[in-house]
Amino acid sequence: MGRKALRATVLWAVLAAGLALGQQVVTLRAWTIGPEDASRTRATNLVAAAEELNKVLEAQGAAYRVRVETSFETTNWDNYHRRLLLAFQSGQAPDIVQTTHVDIGAYAEGGYIVPLDEYLGRYRSFAEVTPELWKAVTYRGKRYGVPQDTEARPLYFNKTLLAKLGWSRTQIEGLPQSIREGRFTWEDLIRVGQEAVQKGVVRSGYAYWHRPVNGADFYQFYYACGGVLQDTQSGKLVLDRSALGCMYGLLARLVQTGVMSRNLLGMTWDNWHNAVSSGQVLFASAGTWTWAQWATQYYAKDHGGYSYLWQNFGFALQPALKAGGRPVTLSQPQAYLVTAASRSKDLAVRLLSMVTQPKYDAQHALGSAHLPVLRTTYVLPEVRQDRFLQAVRYMLDYTTYQAMSPDWGVYAEAVFRGISAVESGQLAPEAAVDLVAKDLAAKLGDRVVVR
Repeated sequence: MGRKALRATVLWAVLAAGLALGQQVVTLRAWTIGPEDASRTRATNLVAAAEELNKVLEAQGAAYRVRVETSFETTNWDNYHRRLLLAFQSGQAPDIVQTTHVDIGAYAEGGYIVPLDEYLGRYRSFAEVTPELWKAVTYRGKRYGVPQDTEARPLYFNKTLLAKLGWSRTQIEGLPQSIREGRFTWEDLIRVGQEAVQKGVVRSGYAYWHRPVNGADFYQFYYACGGVLQDTQSGKLVLDRSALGCMYGLLARLVQTGVMSRNLLGMTWDNWHNAVSSGQVLFASAGTWTWAQWATQYYAKDHGGYSYLWQNFGFALQPALKAGGRPVTLSQPQAYLVTAASRSKDLAVRLLSMVTQPKYDAQHALGSAHLPVLRTTYVLPEVRQDRFLQAVRYMLDYTTYQAMSPDWGVYAEAVFRGISAVESGQLAPEAAVDLVAKDLAAKLGDRVVVR
């Protein structure tokens, strides 16, 4: 699979001493993923929490100790999902898996994971989780996961390039607030992008870039267009033809005006990150974690790291479509899930209660530029002093989520095929909407509402 993995087996001296006395050792296996290396704390924090749990068990005189085996994936989500599915279907799943909240619906329907409500009330640490995040791990009224982190997906802008366009420092620094108040819209972005191309500040197609592969970010456009993804009562997926047409229309205009490259889709992530972080692109939609990626992996790493980023980049919400409209962002919370195959579900949840503490939450957030899940984490001195986390925290007030449905993969693939057809010029937006609507109706039947 070409997988770069971190595998840690932790057995402490206190555990070894316990073994001499015949104590039982309970091994918990946990699979985690970045795939960005900066998120390695998703695995290492479990190791540290297990060490802390063993000290508690020793103090309580428990007859057992915990050994934790973790793996950390750094390839890609497709490989990780295939690995998980194979493990689930073969009965070889680990005790704990970390994945995106979107997977919960499919894994719950498949019987691969267990609801955690009966366990969560036993541990006070879970009460500090931001309440909104419990909604992201709740499927059909049951909580199937423990939130691990969350994020927002900002619009990054290159301050140096805007200055070359003649923007004053006040205008540049005020852009996030202008977007927040609905005064700078997608139409304004297209206008500024065209100007940047015409004046030679950026190459044609380099004024705005979205992600180069299929993913959650595209639904920010759909939500900005007033779209709904899921019916809250029935749980059925919803395809809003008007919103999808609006979204496809915007993407088509970005290409047709020369603001965005027609060949953006299919670019490698490495090329994408290096081009944006080196100052070749004026505006780009990415994640909060991208800030840490750029500083530690890409162009910025050798040009001043975070200092380079603060000097050259700013970030804001995704703009509204029309003046006075509401800007948006999107979050895809990560969660720890306990598998149905685990023989130590109680102990697995207890380990998760230990890792759900501000010190671990802060360590992960500060290192990976994801946002904390605990309300108490934000009051820690090191978090209060972190300029980036404090600057993006407000974005969660504007956030949206993907649908949590076993059929989400089918839905997302159909919508992405429409995106590809529109941006390549193969289909007009209206024709792409028709194609997607027919495709989903044929594949999902009454499990999707097309309106």
